[in-house]
Amino acid sequence: MLFQRKIEAVLVFALLLIGVSILPSVSAGSTPGTLLRGFDVPQHFNHCCNPSGAVYWPIGVAFNGQNLWYSQPGVSSTKDIFLTTTSGVLLSTLSSINSAGALAWDGTNLWVGIFSITSCTSSVSGCGLVFQVNPATGAVLKTLDLTSIFAADNMGLCNFIDGLDFDSATGTLWVSPDIGCAFQFTNNVDSIGFAYNVDTSGKLLNRIQFPFGVSGVAKVGDFLYTATEGFAPGMRTIVKTTLQGKAVSSFPTVSVSGNHESAEDLSFDPVTFAPNCALWVVQDYGRDFDASLAAYQIACP
Repeated sequence: MLFQRKIEAVLVFALLLIGVSILPSVSAGSTPGTLLRGFDVPQHFNHCCNPSGAVYWPIGVAFNGQNLWYSQPGVSSTKDIFLTTTSGVLLSTLSSINSAGALAWDGTNLWVGIFSITSCTSSVSGCGLVFQVNPATGAVLKTLDLTSIFAADNMGLCNFIDGLDFDSATGTLWVSPDIGCAFQFTNNVDSIGFAYNVDTSGKLLNRIQFPFGVSGVAKVGDFLYTATEGFAPGMRTIVKTTLQGKAVSSFPTVSVSGNHESAEDLSFDPVTFAPNCALWVVQDYGRDFDASLAAYQIACP
């Protein structure tokens, strides 16, 4: 049901893409939402979220102060987390939890939200997992189980996390489950979304409910940025909200490659385009295994 909604590509034989197509940087303007840079990310293997076929489906992104981590959920021992420069040059790969979804960087380690093809059956534990990972070895240092937090909003069986951010101001995490998780209680998943602020032990600190579907989430200063569905027609919209969930402003995502792309995880970058600030967005679901990382200008905190 979730996959029928989100996967538009027809299953085909996997073709390994060689090289990286880069959209040149553009001069930074003063308008939030200006596309500063975008580049395609290549397909690294031929499976993601369907055990019997090939689906290219990158989910997570995290800026580590210099480069970008991004994920393509895999299975078995597949390396499914990748380190790239902000111009798209692949530096290294990492195998950690298999089924890596949203990503966040805490200054030393990666945090990885689960994005698994395995069905979950318990609304108490084992579904909504977040892992702290050593980026040098891939070793899991800590596991948070947010299943019971999701269950309070009738999404306890959800093991798809496509929004994750580390809040350096408070040392906490912001988490958003996949838009399709709301199918468990509504047929209109565009009308409701959630973001949860938890500490690094998994304790719920704050819960925000939005009147639109939420994919990625990132905290920048005193605001949240969310990748949304149902806020405006067309491709997904990036909406800036207060910490209480009230919309302040928005801008549309645009295609980097010319194909339809849909926003997922988000990550703040105050370095690459300084003195301007940027929000990196994973954009996928295009045809022919198309996916990109795109940087949009936003207001600096």
